[in-house]
Amino acid sequence: MLIARRKLAFSMLMLLMMCSLSGCVAPEDASTTETDSDAEPPTSEAYTLTTECVTMDGLERCWLLLIPGNLSVENPVPLVLDLHGHGGTSEGQLNLSSFADLAVSEGFIVAYPQGVDNFWGLGFNGVDNDLDDIGFLAAVIDAVAAVHPIDTARVHMTGWSNGCMMTQRFMAEGPEVLASAGCMAGYLMTDAPSTYTAPIPFMEVHGVLDATVLYADNSWTAPFFQNDAGVNKGAVQNLETWGDLNGCSGALPEIYTQNAEYDIRGYSDCTSDAQVRLMSLYAVGHNPYLSGTGDGPPSSEIVWEFMAQFAKA
Repeated sequence: MLIARRKLAFSMLMLLMMCSLSGCVAPEDASTTETDSDAEPPTSEAYTLTTECVTMDGLERCWLLLIPGNLSVENPVPLVLDLHGHGGTSEGQLNLSSFADLAVSEGFIVAYPQGVDNFWGLGFNGVDNDLDDIGFLAAVIDAVAAVHPIDTARVHMTGWSNGCMMTQRFMAEGPEVLASAGCMAGYLMTDAPSTYTAPIPFMEVHGVLDATVLYADNSWTAPFFQNDAGVNKGAVQNLETWGDLNGCSGALPEIYTQNAEYDIRGYSDCTSDAQVRLMSLYAVGHNPYLSGTGDGPPSSEIVWEFMAQFAKA
């Protein structure tokens, strides 16, 4: 099977690369959490920031909505949903991910949804909340588009860790509303249902030294999930999973960018011109954002450049 051959060959390649790095960098402490910044959201005349809510299943579900001040109501703009990690908040994600600055400079609207009890349900024992988080995220898109000049052909989703896993669950199980997605440090934790038919361009960013959601193989976290959902999950495996789901061809991923800090690999020959990418940050742990790595690569900007190429037909 094509995907099996790709997995074996690429996994051996990445193992050699990681072994060469192990002598010059130290892994992130395994106690690292996904909790994001607790600082107050930045204030800026460049945008307005409001809290919007809907009622679902008897609960008030809310999100922060960031609207750049330079947008014109006459020209519909993209919408990006940016999902926080486990234990995080919408305010913290606003401070962490740099999508606020990108929204102002590139001209799009950002919604920062808030998960109940500060996490997103992934649909399996250990990480579930018996709530319709997929329905909530769809409701956020509908509510924003009903009031603001959203180009519904250019709706994108991103997030960190648990938020990245939720992004991929929405891609696989949710309504076909996303033009593309790109997220940080997370995998598709369950099998995509047979209803997944529309290829969605996707990019994942992952630190090779991530000790929380492992780059190579996340199997050791399975006891935390109280089942085998984390077994045989890793950044390379996730790239191949989405390559298979999106009908991509090629025995090995193509290298698009490679330098001293990171490489970007993936597939472009996919169904309906979908593309799949993995950005591997060599000396970065669980937090791949520029705010968490000092002078590291501008990962959010790279993800946005990838997502912005695509619009739904």
